Amino acid sequence: MRPEEALLALRKVLKEEDRVIVDLGDHTIAAAKVGLDPDGGTGALGGSMSVALGHCLGTDGGRVYCIVGDGGFFMHLHTLATVAQNRDRFENLTVVVVTDAAWGMTGGQENPAVHTSPADIARSMGFDPAEIAESVEEALEVLKRCRKEGPSLVEMRCRPITFL
Repeated sequence: MRPEEALLALRKVLKEEDRVIVDLGDHTIAAAKVGLDPDGGTGALGGSMSVALGHCLGTDGGRVYCIVGDGGFFMHLHTLATVAQNRDRFENLTVVVVTDAAWGMTGGQENPAVHTSPADIARSMGFDPAEIAESVEEALEVLKRCRKEGPSLVEMRCRPITFL
């Protein structure tokens, strides 16, 4: 699936009280194309995951969705450890990892962790669900399951972004 299709699936499950944080990267353009408003702000090189934790602590309702690329995700794995150690404080968090196996904003170099699954890492740290979506239909199903309580992660396996 294309990144825009994956993020359009997210837009379809959002509720008014939800917050969206978007990491800076080529998926940021995909988020804008489908009308996702990063009302929770942005971060860079995975920093949006830490920004999302602040929103989790400061909201009384709704889920906090953090959209991050696979490159940024691997730069901030310590954020997942923070969530795992304080699970009850981040039950409204869903991390959406747009994986395209490349560093798109810096020239499309292959991500060195291309054979490592963000969902597998999150699952090993207690995220439930931590699932992989490879099609729009799977993305919608997984995102609906992630509305339950508990920190969750969705790995959206996408084709490389080609509009840059």
